[in-house]
Amino acid sequence: MDIKMNGTKAEQDKAIRYYDNISNFYDIISNWYYRKARKYAITKLKLENGQTVLNLPCGTGVNFEYFQSYLKNSGLIIGIDLSEGMLTQAKRKIEKNNWTNIELISENATKIDQKWLNEHSSSKEANKVDAVFCDLGLYGLHDWKNIIENVIGGLKPGGQIVILDWYLEKPRLLGKLIKWIVKGEVERPLWQYLESNIVNFDLKWFGIFDGVFVASGYKPYK
Repeated sequence: MDIKMNGTKAEQDKAIRYYDNISNFYDIISNWYYRKARKYAITKLKLENGQTVLNLPCGTGVNFEYFQSYLKNSGLIIGIDLSEGMLTQAKRKIEKNNWTNIELISENATKIDQKWLNEHSSSKEANKVDAVFCDLGLYGLHDWKNIIENVIGGLKPGGQIVILDWYLEKPRLLGKLIKWIVKGEVERPLWQYLESNIVNFDLKWFGIFDGVFVASGYKPYK
């Protein structure tokens, strides 16, 4: 059964409860299965000291240490998520590491665009997003095309966008198990839509079943 992070209020509430329930052990699963793909994906962001990166959804903040290896506690990391359980884990990481350049926002991903960031972020750095990382979340969202369009719209020209997500063209027994575990529609080739909206597109596959992809590119200059 798929868990949708938007759609009806009941579906959204169910999704939030699911991620709240797994938040305490999410990092164990994530670091085991996605570490290689995640490290590669974050290199594709091409982060530099002082830049602003939008992480949507940010989950437990599992990406923050990778971002900080480039940012060195400078610039701004904006983490968006709806699960309070996930955000609680992210806050603990921030406090434990004394990071001062991270802003966490509890909000539905479908609402996030440049106008929203300008109105709701406490930092002026949100006005100039240099990179966007969509990490294992779009497969569970009905309105994923609009989300991709919105975050690209909020990027600076030349800014990088990277999506790490699932795709299984014909889920068989093991594929269906994975689909049940990740609670999403893994049959959607999300990268194809991204490819049509960016330049210098790149695609690489990871995972035991080659079902995890990293797609990247940058917003064209006009």
